[in-house]
Amino acid sequence: MYLHLLSDCIAAMVRRVDGLLDAETLCYNVQLAVHETCANIIHHAYGDSAGGRIEVLLTVQFAQPPCLTIDLYDTGKPFDRDAYRPPNLDKIQEYGYGLFLVGKLMDSVTYTSMTGRNHWRLTKNLMIEGI
Repeated sequence: MYLHLLSDCIAAMVRRVDGLLDAETLCYNVQLAVHETCANIIHHAYGDSAGGRIEVLLTVQFAQPPCLTIDLYDTGKPFDRDAYRPPNLDKIQEYGYGLFLVGKLMDSVTYTSMTGRNHWRLTKNLMIEGI
């Protein structure tokens, strides 16, 4: 796994945006959300089998509001939305917090399954001084 390289790329992109409010926390939150999503892809889509690939596209858009978008593509087993249940926060459980956490850390999380390809899009709005 090359998650450390992906973290470095996210940090480098965040550093290139001038005037970010709380850039360190934003960077950490995005890195954590992307790691959780990748871990879910590896574990659930690929079943922990070696050789599964995740294509990553990082984009900073300077629209209103400016945002960082991370697109993750895989060719593993599709995510079953109907089977997903958010964790019961009143009970301790060992697993099942990943997707819930990703949704709390990011401003938008979408999933699309196409024939032979899955697409996760994680978007974080960037708070910039003066905007």
